[in-house]
Amino acid sequence: MYKKYSFLAAPALFFVIGFIVYYITQPRVPDPFNYFNYLADAFLHGRLHVTDTPFYFEELIHRGGKSYTIYPPFPAVLLMPFIALWGVSFKQVILSFFLGGINISLVYLMVSRLTATRELRIWMTVLFGFGTVHWFMSTVGSVWYFAQITSMTLMLLAVYCTLSARNPLLIGLLLGASYWSRLPTILTLSFFIIMLSYYDLPDRESGLHIWRFRLKPVLLVCAGAGLFVLLNFLYNYVRFGSVLDTAYVIHSISPAKEKVSPWFNKGLFDLSYIRYHLYIFFLQPPVFIDKWPYIIPSKVGLSILITTPAFIFTLFAGIRNRLSLACWSAIIPTAFLIFIKSGTGWTQFGYRYALDFYPFLLILTLKGIGAELKWYHKALIVLSVLVNLWGVLFLNIFEWYNLY
Repeated sequence: MYKKYSFLAAPALFFVIGFIVYYITQPRVPDPFNYFNYLADAFLHGRLHVTDTPFYFEELIHRGGKSYTIYPPFPAVLLMPFIALWGVSFKQVILSFFLGGINISLVYLMVSRLTATRELRIWMTVLFGFGTVHWFMSTVGSVWYFAQITSMTLMLLAVYCTLSARNPLLIGLLLGASYWSRLPTILTLSFFIIMLSYYDLPDRESGLHIWRFRLKPVLLVCAGAGLFVLLNFLYNYVRFGSVLDTAYVIHSISPAKEKVSPWFNKGLFDLSYIRYHLYIFFLQPPVFIDKWPYIIPSKVGLSILITTPAFIFTLFAGIRNRLSLACWSAIIPTAFLIFIKSGTGWTQFGYRYALDFYPFLLILTLKGIGAELKWYHKALIVLSVLVNLWGVLFLNIFEWYNLY
């Protein structure tokens, strides 16, 4: 019996390590933006609107004397048991630590489906857990970060189940729940369609591999994800009389947003926003000052090649294989939607919106590294960890905000 579950030993260890590290490195001052606690409390009382919220909750839509949150509600659904026990004072960040640790474990399991090399599994898991902005985001627990950490948990589960050839309907439901935490993730659907719709059927006579298309898994995964799309339509219609995500539209044209030029002056989506996102995503450097610690993170973000230089290996993954093609098919449309959106996620460490497609970047990084870890692979992974340690220490532990 113990041998049957022995494969869970390493993921369990990574969960414990991740939870402890995230707990120890949390901000000294708890983040007060726990919108989901109030939304979970509303659900428990049969309401869709929140009540008795703090005065500093600005991201609310006020209609008909009621206040509504603008965020997809699934993270609040996860919080409901905790709010039922401890009320809205429950520390949302505790669940963020837990889910962050789960995410590290899921990455180990996901990578295990792609490589038999234990050393490579460990290094890739360390890269994700401590060499990406996932570390910082898991420790904060704010409404924005918590939504992305929740979405990541569900997305990693969906990817792992796909690589394990599990039930397509379950995969679709997991993807749908991820979408109901972070809306852009629905555009990763193409990954699951590509991976589930074809299977390799070797021909015994010729020795060739013949690809057969399967419609049923595609329909099932779309049905699972589609259920949450319909739920989101219903959620919006009941609140605002429209199936579209009008909360974001209403909020983006509020007077408070109009003052933050040029991020919101052309509406919620516009092609002109792309250049701002691309600069931060690829080029944004840290800030250099004339006193200790001399180099500090930029509040608007940092290039992903600075926060996780090991992602450079994605360029060596190729595209002429089904897995790489599926990953790029998920990354490109998701990134495009994010890049045309007003606002770049600041204030932040790194570029947090990229977390929406991190599972696919990790897979491509693994494929780019190949079957054997070289010294330069390890060097860039270690550098990634050091950069994120710097960010966590600067923002959470030493709180050098007065240096800006």
